[in-house]
Amino acid sequence: MTAALVVLVPSRGRPRNVTRLVRACAETCTLDTVLHFGFDDDDPAFTENLKAADGCLTTIQERMGLAPWTNHLAGLHPDAAYLASLGDDMVPVTYGWDERLVDAQKDMGGGYCYPDDKRRSDIPEAVVIDARIVRALGWFSPPGLDHWYQDMAWRDLGSLTGRLRYCPDVVIEHRHPNVPGGDPSDATYTEAAGSFAADMAVYQKWRLKSMRRDAGTVAACLA
Repeated sequence: MTAALVVLVPSRGRPRNVTRLVRACAETCTLDTVLHFGFDDDDPAFTENLKAADGCLTTIQERMGLAPWTNHLAGLHPDAAYLASLGDDMVPVTYGWDERLVDAQKDMGGGYCYPDDKRRSDIPEAVVIDARIVRALGWFSPPGLDHWYQDMAWRDLGSLTGRLRYCPDVVIEHRHPNVPGGDPSDATYTEAAGSFAADMAVYQKWRLKSMRRDAGTVAACLA
């Protein structure tokens, strides 16, 4: 049986976060939601990661950034109805968050839905996407990105097509270090910062050359 929602979670060096997310989903999910973790094969916390994700889907590959990992995991679910992207530093709080976001998808006929992450409301740092979009575009995150700006691309495509919905009654906390009470910084955050400038350039090029074409693809596949 195909899961109602598949949640894609690339993770590196954070077995405690994996444990926290698995527990939070067990306590709050009301659909047959599936967690699918992606782990780098060179992660020093590799063994701990697998133990923390026991009972969930796991994929192990050579090291990749957040965006390539998200695309890789999405490609493993060609029959999914809805796909979600959550960071391993996010924690679902609202009971039935998965069902509410899927219901929002059904209500608008597919698109991009996102919760209140207690960090930003203008972009979907956590997102649920109608999987038809991923199949039509051939990607979940714009190719060429490593870590940053995928959320801005989701916002852009959702806005241009009228298929973006913010759900403030659904809380999935993003416990980023720059949020009061968030997680402490670590090597994973530090390493990700190194791709910021390159990702900005990729995103800007995508906006100039491909965004409107891709928006047309999104609109057509949901028509």
